[in-house]
Amino acid sequence: MYKASNIVRASVLAATFGLVLATTSFSTTSSAATVKNGVACKKLGQKTKSGSKTYYCEKNPYVTPTKKTWTLASCLDANELYIDAKDQYDVFKDILSASPEGLAELANLQKSMDSLGVLMKTKACKKGA
Repeated sequence: MYKASNIVRASVLAATFGLVLATTSFSTTSSAATVKNGVACKKLGQKTKSGSKTYYCEKNPYVTPTKKTWTLASCLDANELYIDAKDQYDVFKDILSASPEGLAELANLQKSMDSLGVLMKTKACKKGA
């Protein structure tokens, strides 16, 4: 009788342990699958990886600029470059507008900045990326 009681106790313990492991691995898989651009997160500055992509809990400038969401690192980098380029555009505009060749370069610079803005909205920063 003593041995049967130990076997039952061990079986219950093993089943409970197995249930805890199954639940834990299910939760981890479930939360990892939901990390994408635009998905809500809790604490600004958190960092996570999903596959080969790195995400930060930030305010995505193109999806939801007022809410904390997972945002691709490349989106944040591209946005920083875009803001710097916009800041420098006025300086280049004054310098390049002095000559006809400069005006052509200024037009190319504006096209490049517009292309970067479109790329961020449609690729790197779009919801679900």
